Amino acid sequence: MEPAEKSKRIQPWIQAALHFSLCFAIGALTALAPLAATGAPSAANIRASFLGRPFDNAQRALAAAPPVPDLGLLLIVTATRPDAGMAQDASLARLAHTLRHVAPPLLWIVVGAENRTATARAVKVLRGTGVMFRHLTYDASNFTGDEVDHQRNVALSHIERHRLIGVVHFADASNVYDLRFFQELRQTRGFAAWPVATISSAERRITVERPACNLTQVTGWYSKDSSTKETSDTGASNRNSSSEPQKINMYGIGFRTSLLWDSGRSLTRRNSSAGATQDFIQIVQLATKDENKLTSDCSESQIMLWHLEMPRFTLIPEGQETQKASVCHCDKRG
Repeated sequence: MEPAEKSKRIQPWIQAALHFSLCFAIGALTALAPLAATGAPSAANIRASFLGRPFDNAQRALAAAPPVPDLGLLLIVTATRPDAGMAQDASLARLAHTLRHVAPPLLWIVVGAENRTATARAVKVLRGTGVMFRHLTYDASNFTGDEVDHQRNVALSHIERHRLIGVVHFADASNVYDLRFFQELRQTRGFAAWPVATISSAERRITVERPACNLTQVTGWYSKDSSTKETSDTGASNRNSSSEPQKINMYGIGFRTSLLWDSGRSLTRRNSSAGATQDFIQIVQLATKDENKLTSDCSESQIMLWHLEMPRFTLIPEGQETQKASVCHCDKRG
């Protein structure tokens, strides 16, 4: 190949490279021109800002981020026990069939102790329900105190950490609902309370616990035992005369998640079980005592929520059960 022909072939590539470089330079200058006209920070200032503390940069980004829209999310929190076995599987499946009929969006947060077998059973049941869920666990090896309150606190910590905007309701796996309850729950403006009928199969009685309502404020709580026809009042007058926190049914309340971070400090950063219990009391006291800061929704009338108190039992493995039966048989013959 002659040198003249070789130079003719190389020349178009050189022209294309020069053309590309020229277009790139013009585009870069065009992009930088508005920044200079508007007084944007220089390259040195931009570099200095990146050398600052990461925490400050994260705060600036969080402050500049647009507010998360309220999509009407329902956050249903359920605590589970690792020793419940098939009885809990049935209760979770029954509650799941109710939640499947609730209009989305809905997130079911199920909390349980760190137990490989129990976690696998619960997750297997939850995956087959068709309900969007999150399964949380905690270390219960050295745990002392009210475990249910601690489980609820684990869920609230998760909600606060991820800034999930919506309405929280604590639902036991054995609860039975009228679907209209969830419609009212989604309309919660700050804090809401409903009557709860607790059915005890072991004691053969029904106890109805109701909130005492005064326009847009919860003024107290009272209950009626169907077996004795006695009414116990924990209204505002009794609450003011006693230093003990009022006893309420946690299954009969709902509140907006904004209470967790708009109340001036975090309500869910304590690790002890006593702190977890105190956190819930503070939420309720905030709703019942300060009506200027929080609007409450209160319903004294129709019961749309039933809590079933089922007797607890522990399943005995087949080998132990056979051994126990043979021992009893020997005792009877002797």
